[in-house]
Amino acid sequence: MDVYDAIRQRRSIRRFKQKPISDDILKRLVDAGRIAPSAANLQPIEYILVNGAEICSKVFETIGWAGYIKPQWTPSLDERPTAYIVILIHKDTSFDPRRDVGLSAENIMLAAEAEGLGSCMLMNIKKEKIRIILEIPDNVQIDSLIAVGYKAEKSVMVDIKNSVQYYRDENQVLYVPKRQLEDIIHINKYKV
Repeated sequence: MDVYDAIRQRRSIRRFKQKPISDDILKRLVDAGRIAPSAANLQPIEYILVNGAEICSKVFETIGWAGYIKPQWTPSLDERPTAYIVILIHKDTSFDPRRDVGLSAENIMLAAEAEGLGSCMLMNIKKEKIRIILEIPDNVQIDSLIAVGYKAEKSVMVDIKNSVQYYRDENQVLYVPKRQLEDIIHINKYKV
């Protein structure tokens, strides 16, 4: 898959087929995150792969899903992710690691797209419950989760009209509004 095509195709997916993902593929996704750029090459990020059915079910219960979709919505039992990648940061890191996390997460999600998988980065999570479930020590910060699985929905990028809120149509197709290039690009100087 061409990198630019993968970037344009990758959308957040929140409905998944109940088909397991091989350990080799999941390890490749983490490896893509591992080799992302890191500020001062400090590499403060570690990962937990979660793919056992029982533990995935426990992690699922810690997640707030799709805040814009009304009424409140979560994937049904037959639409849940079949794996999660938990992004961790050592608390003794001496700088703000958010850029490292973003670069790593995007590498993971692009690698997932190249493997024919869907993904969704999740920040609305109950971190202390996850800490207990996954036995994460206190000196490690839980940053986020990436839900992963084979896609069971279509997500379409559309131009923003009146709102940034993603939505589903009557056929359950997910639409994600994005600003148009000509509205955000400035060449050689800022134009008003």
